[in-house]
Amino acid sequence: MSSATRFRELQLRPPAMGSLIPRERDEFFLLREMHHRFGNTLTVLMSLLRNDFPVFASPELQDLLTRYESRVVAFGKLHRCLAVGGTNDWISVPRYVERLCKALSEAILEPFGIRAEVTVDDGELPSERCELMGLLIAELVTNSAKHAFDGRDHGLVRVGLFRTTDSWLCIVSDDGYGTVKNLPGVGLRVIDQLVRTLGGNLRRRSTADGTSVLVTWPIHDGQRGSFARHVGARDRRSTKSR
Repeated sequence: MSSATRFRELQLRPPAMGSLIPRERDEFFLLREMHHRFGNTLTVLMSLLRNDFPVFASPELQDLLTRYESRVVAFGKLHRCLAVGGTNDWISVPRYVERLCKALSEAILEPFGIRAEVTVDDGELPSERCELMGLLIAELVTNSAKHAFDGRDHGLVRVGLFRTTDSWLCIVSDDGYGTVKNLPGVGLRVIDQLVRTLGGNLRRRSTADGTSVLVTWPIHDGQRGSFARHVGARDRRSTKSR
């Protein structure tokens, strides 16, 4: 197996086990507020567009406006999905990931003809860590949509969340063209920071048949108790977007 097709592990120097350090907590609080406010901004923008286009506009214009309205609404839902860390509650992982991936499909994937398949193990996460996981999935899926299907009008992105006794495993893969090297840019730096904050590790494999990114992070002691409540009724769910 060549170096281009092996998983390559990034040394991210994760922080000590525990919650976020104060500086990172402040940064993610600001990011959460930005997502929430941007979602509100999109709602206001859609209202302004509706007011500026009279009801007697041409049917073609009305149809175009309706399509873009649904696109704006989808982005608003996506940004609200990404702002869950301030609830100070435990969140169902399958319920959250399926809702997030539906929002990602409607806002980003479906306009390019890309389908999404989602497989999630049962479990719960504190809202703060669930938010980090959601941001990570959103970045990985967006990267696939941007870089994996250049010139194609169809494709598939798979999102998998699997739970072991000691860790969560997140796999985001696509059937795109694949790239030998990591793509530079802000998105990759954001992904590295999210993985580091989760205390995890990232591995990436890319071939001519597509790219897979595997992220693992440990389950803290406080989360193992939650796992025990679900172990008798573990339910792996698999859904497909339209």
